[in-house]
Amino acid sequence: MNKIFLVAFGFILLVNLLFDLKRLRKQHKSIKGMYITLYTLTCITFISMIIGIKIPMPTHFFIKQVSPWVFSIVHH
Repeated sequence: MNKIFLVAFGFILLVNLLFDLKRLRKQHKSIKGMYITLYTLTCITFISMIIGIKIPMPTHFFIKQVSPWVFSIVHH
């Protein structure tokens, strides 16, 4: 990915987290757990992208595996 995009995404993630912390204190435990889980997964994905670890995405699998198979069936 583009480094400018990664920096902008990290900045937006941090600002969003800071704004949500004020409102998160008044929420139920289940909502807090969901926020913690989603932010943790997002941060892990973001850090792995910075480090250079490629995460398998469903669209990549579809384009490389399923699409050629469907194309061969349709055009026979």
